[in-house]
Amino acid sequence: MPRFRYAARNRQQIVTGSVQAADCLAAATQLLARRLEPLTIEPQGEEGGEGPLVRLRLWSPAEEEALILFARQMSALVHAGVPLVRALQGVGEHLHHPAMKKSLREVVAELQSGRDLASALASHPQVFGRLFPRLVRMGEQTGRLEDSFAQMHRYLEMDREIRRRIRTALRYPALVLLTACIALFVVNYFVVPSFAGLFARFGAELPLLTRLLVATSRFTQAYWPVFLLALAGMAYGWTLLLQTRRAALWWDRYKLRLPLVGSIIHRALLARLARTFAMGAHSGLTVSQTLSMVAESLDNRFMAQKLERMNDGVERGETLTQAAYHSGLFPAMVLQMVSVGEQTGRVGEMLVEVAQFYDREVEYEIQTMSALVEPLLIFVVALFVLVLALGIFLPMWNLGAVALGKR
Repeated sequence: MPRFRYAARNRQQIVTGSVQAADCLAAATQLLARRLEPLTIEPQGEEGGEGPLVRLRLWSPAEEEALILFARQMSALVHAGVPLVRALQGVGEHLHHPAMKKSLREVVAELQSGRDLASALASHPQVFGRLFPRLVRMGEQTGRLEDSFAQMHRYLEMDREIRRRIRTALRYPALVLLTACIALFVVNYFVVPSFAGLFARFGAELPLLTRLLVATSRFTQAYWPVFLLALAGMAYGWTLLLQTRRAALWWDRYKLRLPLVGSIIHRALLARLARTFAMGAHSGLTVSQTLSMVAESLDNRFMAQKLERMNDGVERGETLTQAAYHSGLFPAMVLQMVSVGEQTGRVGEMLVEVAQFYDREVEYEIQTMSALVEPLLIFVVALFVLVLALGIFLPMWNLGAVALGKR
């Protein structure tokens, strides 16, 4: 029987969990029988199945900028005492993102019909994701809506800054390698054939390196359309493969072990995890709610799976430290800080320090990677130039002797 993950409201708070039922209607009936008001009910992928593990949400740069601006302006307007509907209308008029403007108009209409803000935002996950509505709901329940918007603004800005640093660090080596590949194609397609014709007219015996270059050039001229189609097919096949649960889990796990960039990705994800958990803890969410929210905020299915298992352990009665230890995700330092936070009731503060530590680690790793990549790229480009130079000019040194009949 399939399982469904739910978020529901009782008299005191919002609770999350999972139930086994024949369909969504049966799951809702079970929740109502337990005096829980269902808010969301979603299929939960079975272990080893092909269903989605978690519903991941990635914002494009334009959406992210619009969402950051939305959170900042809403925090200021709510703090100033502007009515919610008027604030949403004013922010929507000044946004330049069409999808968000349309969604805000629909959110305003839902508010005017009597719906609460969190539910209205949650009905547009393609724009606001799932993290934003959860924080807004806690703000509405605790009367701290301004703080919820401010927290979301700080979270999005810090997350954007980390991704910007990683993209900046990877841009230079990517451009160098792309330029080298283009230059290699141009030399193979246009330059080497001219020299091959010259060598053939003199009848010189070509060195092995030159023969390899000539063979590569002929292959490039004859089969470059097939080669490009094969590359496009491989890229399309890889995209389709990553849509399956097992392949996506494998790739997200393997990314954390990639040379040079794997540790950066891992530390950046741990920083986001700690920051999101701290934000949920400061907002008054339960540990189970926070773990579920953190899993949905990560764009790595392998780590999200570990967090889902942590959540299951917490729901079975384990402490947060025990569940974190069994997940195998966290180093000893983080486990120790989480344990201290649980004992002192300051888990949120401890995880803020963890996030700041990993932010510094990401910055250091990026600088180290740049220092390692630059000489490596210089070596690779120099090797390309050396092979091309030797392959073309070695036979030319023998052309004079061939023309004089000495060979």
